[in-house]
Amino acid sequence: MKKINLENSPVPLHYQIADYLLMMLEQGELSPEETLPTEEQLRDVFTVSRTTVRKALDHLLYKGLLYRKQGKGTFWTEKAAHYKKEKLSGINREIFKITQKTVARMLSREKIPAPGIIADELGIAPGAEIIKFTRLRLANDEPMSYTINYLLPAYGGPIEKEHLEAMTMLETLEQVVGLSLGTIKHEVEITRANQEIADILGISNLDPVLTVKTSVSDSEGSPIEVVWTHFVENKYKFKVILDK
Repeated sequence: MKKINLENSPVPLHYQIADYLLMMLEQGELSPEETLPTEEQLRDVFTVSRTTVRKALDHLLYKGLLYRKQGKGTFWTEKAAHYKKEKLSGINREIFKITQKTVARMLSREKIPAPGIIADELGIAPGAEIIKFTRLRLANDEPMSYTINYLLPAYGGPIEKEHLEAMTMLETLEQVVGLSLGTIKHEVEITRANQEIADILGISNLDPVLTVKTSVSDSEGSPIEVVWTHFVENKYKFKVILDK
């Protein structure tokens, strides 16, 4: 294998390596029937520490795409042979204008009783425990958007501040929690900022904001999370180009 230069990206190196190995598998550069290169070989290829390589392989093991045989090496599983990398998180990154020039800050992570509207969306009883995340995204050091994520505890539990300041929530659900995403639905409308939103975004109370409500399900159709993202009105432009 030739040496590979990883991106200067907020995405942690071990996630980049895991994604690169999957891409090589999809494109036929790695064979599902063959032993994976050793940790030492991968260390040389990606010019990273052996610890980083091991974390990348452990991530793929957790997702059920690799298995190890004592004394024989690391192998792709049957699941990996038919694996197609999720594209939804990448599309979502484009929709929300998330680039290396923007910075995410996690403001809070707390367990709360599910409000009625959230409980209905997640298919749980009102008052059942869920995990709420709040984040601020900045562009050029100025507030751009305020996001509130409501997740079932099984999915929100493994997610930490370091994940959400390096990746989108969808990327985190795929790469950290190990979920296979299904339907992602966005509903967009112009609303008025309440005092909480106004204070966080640095605008006036009742100023117009672009609000996107997002509902996310897994590949089996089960709900995962409900999200509200509020954008400063004059700092968001959305363009979609569809091609055959």
